[in-house]
Amino acid sequence: MQVSRVNKVFARLGRFQVKFRWLILLVTILVTLAACLGLPQLQMTSSEEEWFDDWDKVKIDQAHFNDVFGSDDGYMVMVRANDVFAPEVLSAIDRLSKRLENEVPYADRVVSLTHNLSIPIANNEGFEVIDPFESGIPADSAQLAAKKSLIMSRESLVNNIVSDDAKETWVILSLKSYEGGIDFGKDSIAPFARNVILSDEFKSDKFEMLPTGMSYTEMEENEVISRECAIRIGIGFAVMLACLILFVRSLRGVIVPAIATVGGIASVLGVNAWLGIIGDESMVALPVLLGMALSVGYSIHYINSFRMHFRRTGNRRESVINAVEETGWPILFTVITTIASLISFLFAGIRPIRWIGGISAGIVFMVYLYVIILIPILMSFGKNAKPDPTQVKAAGATKADILFEFFGRKVCRHSGIVAAISAAIMLSQIPGVMNIDVNMDYTKTMGEKIPFVTRLMDMLSGKLGSLYDFNVMIEFNESDALKDPANMKRIEALEQKLGTLQLTKISGDKPRVQSVTRLVKEMNRTLNADSTEYYKIPDAQDMLTQLLFLYEISDADALFERMDEDYKTTFIHIELSGYDAKKIVEDLDSAKSYAAQIFPDAKTSIVGEVVNYAEMNGKLVNGLLRSFGGSFVIIAIMMILAFGSIKAGLIGMIPNVAPVLLIGGVMGYSGMPLDMITMIVMPMILGIAVDDTIHMNNHIKYGYERTGSYKKALLLSYREIGKTMGMTTFILCAMFFVFIFSPMGALHNVGLLSIIGLAAALVADYTLTTALVYVTKPYGREKRNKQVR
Repeated sequence: MQVSRVNKVFARLGRFQVKFRWLILLVTILVTLAACLGLPQLQMTSSEEEWFDDWDKVKIDQAHFNDVFGSDDGYMVMVRANDVFAPEVLSAIDRLSKRLENEVPYADRVVSLTHNLSIPIANNEGFEVIDPFESGIPADSAQLAAKKSLIMSRESLVNNIVSDDAKETWVILSLKSYEGGIDFGKDSIAPFARNVILSDEFKSDKFEMLPTGMSYTEMEENEVISRECAIRIGIGFAVMLACLILFVRSLRGVIVPAIATVGGIASVLGVNAWLGIIGDESMVALPVLLGMALSVGYSIHYINSFRMHFRRTGNRRESVINAVEETGWPILFTVITTIASLISFLFAGIRPIRWIGGISAGIVFMVYLYVIILIPILMSFGKNAKPDPTQVKAAGATKADILFEFFGRKVCRHSGIVAAISAAIMLSQIPGVMNIDVNMDYTKTMGEKIPFVTRLMDMLSGKLGSLYDFNVMIEFNESDALKDPANMKRIEALEQKLGTLQLTKISGDKPRVQSVTRLVKEMNRTLNADSTEYYKIPDAQDMLTQLLFLYEISDADALFERMDEDYKTTFIHIELSGYDAKKIVEDLDSAKSYAAQIFPDAKTSIVGEVVNYAEMNGKLVNGLLRSFGGSFVIIAIMMILAFGSIKAGLIGMIPNVAPVLLIGGVMGYSGMPLDMITMIVMPMILGIAVDDTIHMNNHIKYGYERTGSYKKALLLSYREIGKTMGMTTFILCAMFFVFIFSPMGALHNVGLLSIIGLAAALVADYTLTTALVYVTKPYGREKRNKQVR
């Protein structure tokens, strides 16, 4: 493909734009307004539910669990004090329990020390289930001590509801099932719970209340993400304007990219809203900032080219046409390759990642359209000027351009050494890449600088606190299967196995594993003179059936929280001490294996937050490989086609592997985790980094067609676009620099990795790209008799 021929097509496009500039501006304005009218309907979510398609087994199992046992959403408040049985603390717990039950929408049942705490005790008829503080908190210290002693004597409660040192206790609010998923919960339920928990009534130096819960935490996360996105985008826009003022020093050069940025981003998000597509608010800042950065980068290529010709000729319209002629094709090609890289996210198999790829590709394309339409048209308005005699002689080059040409001479002279050093650096990153840790740990993704994450970590450090858990659901085929002692003992055996998993939380000396067997054993003990010897499952089926019947008529709500009313389905709840991607996958595999071994005649399934995270880990690995592999293949094919040579195309890809390897090496060597946000960096950087490679290779090929000499072509390229490449990369890095100051761990990592990758890509293009072209001569033999045209 002859670059000079392609450039002539863009020259005709430039003339068309100048001739019909008013009509083009009018159409652009009308299209923008139509698209932006959809913005009020824009919907965003950060729900983890969006990671799973309806047919995913994880989601199907979770939905089935919810159908049997109700909503898995609920709120928990950890109460800390020197003694949670102190009268003032119990009074606060009682008031909190009642207010949560009365004031929170969809509240079902609160369980706390003072509210709905079910304890079986013996009586003349056998036993009864009592709530120790149902009649209120006794003023008499002896009575209070007796109730405390009763509660602390129950193995099913100690280190589950209350810690063995009586310094921590839970207030647990379960919610009724509700429509609308976790988004409805965080928007329409959680704020009411927060208003109660954080009210002045429950602020005291005698106790501390720490809230948590699925939709409660989602609410807090959503607020942090919304605030961080607004801050990053706002600062990013200010950085963009500052860079334009610094480099362009032209009113039109500042205003036009700003308009292109706002117009391109707003129109794409507006169309997204018109189509009813739900976006991901935890990632939306990335495509918006990407759109800002690329808008400025594309604009500077046009503006610098225009200025070079305008200084040399003084003819405004011809300079506009010449700028479109020289920069139109390489910018379009960079847009196509960037879009191809981003579209590869569609192969990831993860809904939010697919959205981020699609919306980013749309923004890149629309920003390009706005730039290619507005820059040439608005630059065409104005008067001509007299050519600068010094610039005519220097072909429009500045001192900085001459400096880049001098650098190019050094690279050509030492091209072999440059290639060898680059290869050594790239190879040194491979061990780091192989050591990347895929980890969906919520606390690391958000970062411990976030206040609510700090609170959650503080809770996790206590005896009762846990952030992650999962459930093993067991379904028998026959009704009343749970009235068989053999089945109950098998559940107990599975509990014991699950208690040995690597991440199962240990409180005191007991694993935090709970099931209906705890209730059964407490009842059996109660009916046998409260002897701890009988804290076990009875051997006789009649006795077990009687126990379950008596509990059902005494406190059916407590019983049927753990099993269904047909006595055929139950679950075991396992709480974890923390999150480790590798260990959790191993633990879940072990849990599945144990369940299958102990219950070959029943259906078993594992559900819960960590199951979702483990599934996400697998999706991340596969998604990264698919998206990055897809990006690499697509861009390589396009480079080969564009430059008309397999050798030239592959040479163009080598410098773009360098920044990706460097990013992977930094992540692996530093222990930076690959999570749902950082996974998009590598394909994105590949798509952006290839821009400078295309500009450099295109200019070299164009220079070779004009001169027949690789050295002259290289030096022309350094002189004509070396400065522009540096400026655009500087602006891109400056835009991503705003992420580094985010307290969100993942956004901080994205900013750091993007800067490292973009800087590495620029250095590779300044050195490795030109060195490889100079050594391999991919466009054919040199033609010494040609002159610069």
